[in-house]
Amino acid sequence: MLHCFIHQYRLQVTEKELNYTYYQNILDCSQIPFSNALLKGLSGKVLVFNADTEIFYQTILFLDKQENIAIREITFVVENKKEFKKNLHKYFEVVKASGGLVVYQDKILMIFRRGKWDLPKGKIDEGEKAKTAAIREVAEECNLQTQIQEKLCTTWHHYWMGGKMVIKKTKWYLMTTSNPMEAHPQAEEDIEEIRWVSLTEAQNLLANSFPSIEFVISQYFAKQSANRS
Repeated sequence: MLHCFIHQYRLQVTEKELNYTYYQNILDCSQIPFSNALLKGLSGKVLVFNADTEIFYQTILFLDKQENIAIREITFVVENKKEFKKNLHKYFEVVKASGGLVVYQDKILMIFRRGKWDLPKGKIDEGEKAKTAAIREVAEECNLQTQIQEKLCTTWHHYWMGGKMVIKKTKWYLMTTSNPMEAHPQAEEDIEEIRWVSLTEAQNLLANSFPSIEFVISQYFAKQSANRS
């Protein structure tokens, strides 16, 4: 499933059959024309059948204006997710990035940057592999040498640059380190603080973070819970 975050809204794209009882609104774009007027009347969790990249794009433009804060998340069911992602380039500039959730014992590393709690991440250089970029970004931003344990998830989020909407695709990796006390922030990247936090502390800090970061951390703790059960 593709997970995209637009301000406080969560968008998901899937080919799979879903549990309809989870959603407050269910739309079929083969039966009802999709429009901004339709979006203004929705709330809660929304399921959209027979969606395509054009509908996804128009939805993002609408949600970017935050004209309907009653919507919590929208799930788009598409015929072919691979084709859907290929078509994204027709509507957005897609930037690839990579980042790491670094753990040491029972704590995770979070950084404070530009007024928000975040995780270390950055753009993938041309010709660079995502794993290599993730290790490099953590080393540059946090002065930590790390080892990748596994892929955690991929998130997508948007921003505007030069009058054009950009979608950043970030691959996230679970990492470990053997030298946690050597961590210090990279001032050149506006990182003011690095903190090793417990699950409870992380949940408190996420009140001043981004939905995509909350999702990444939730994926980690979900894996931890699954491994213990």
